[in-house]
Amino acid sequence: MPESNDQVLVDLHDGVQTVTLNQPTKFNALSATMVKAFSDVLRAAERDDSVRSLVITGAGKGFCSGADVTEFRPGDGQINLGDSLRTGLTPAVTRMHTMEKPVLAAINGVAAGAGLSVALACDLRFAAESARLVVAFVRIGLVPDAGLMYFLPRLIGPGKTLELSWTGDPVGALEAFELGMVNRVLPDELVLGHTQELAARLAQGPAKTIALIKRAVNQAHELPLDRVLELEANYQTIAARDPNFAEGVAAFREKRTPRFNR
Repeated sequence: MPESNDQVLVDLHDGVQTVTLNQPTKFNALSATMVKAFSDVLRAAERDDSVRSLVITGAGKGFCSGADVTEFRPGDGQINLGDSLRTGLTPAVTRMHTMEKPVLAAINGVAAGAGLSVALACDLRFAAESARLVVAFVRIGLVPDAGLMYFLPRLIGPGKTLELSWTGDPVGALEAFELGMVNRVLPDELVLGHTQELAARLAQGPAKTIALIKRAVNQAHELPLDRVLELEANYQTIAARDPNFAEGVAAFREKRTPRFNR
């Protein structure tokens, strides 16, 4: 596991790796340095068997305000933000979505632009009451990126996605919950702890089964019913051959809590 640096803090406890974006004076804006560190942390976590779930959050009063605009040089006709995405946030967001471990967001404040993309790439999202979610790209003449155009329409539909993308209007936490952008809204002081508690619960669950469920849900969204039924049958075969299945059945018969991942 990579060590924390000053822009991305890492803490591993009981299988839960908490990753904190740490530029609080800029509401954790994504500098190039932070993006690289974040990507490195995700790559290491994916490979580390001691990491069984992840929590992504921000330091201070914000989750992530998006790209660090002070690093942009729009007057340069050779600027290529596409290449910056391909080598920066794109692999990070892809890894969050495809890694076979739960990735949870504790949205402790504003999540705007690419910061919202990072939150949406998480499997589950828990928002503080003070959180604001903003598809802010249009405010500086850019289009949504870092996966937002993939994740947001799947959560709230194309019409609402267009409205938020065209206007850049902020969405409060309760409205975000009603739209389906977040799973739950919690008091500010409880959001991180709640997210970590659920991540710990998932970390203690049967790792192979949890990985298969994530993979199946992500794949099934794009498939017709007959393909989903076959996918379920194939994954059930894999799950039943894992030692955690035998442990789960034994625990059920013995009326005790299962001890998975031994």
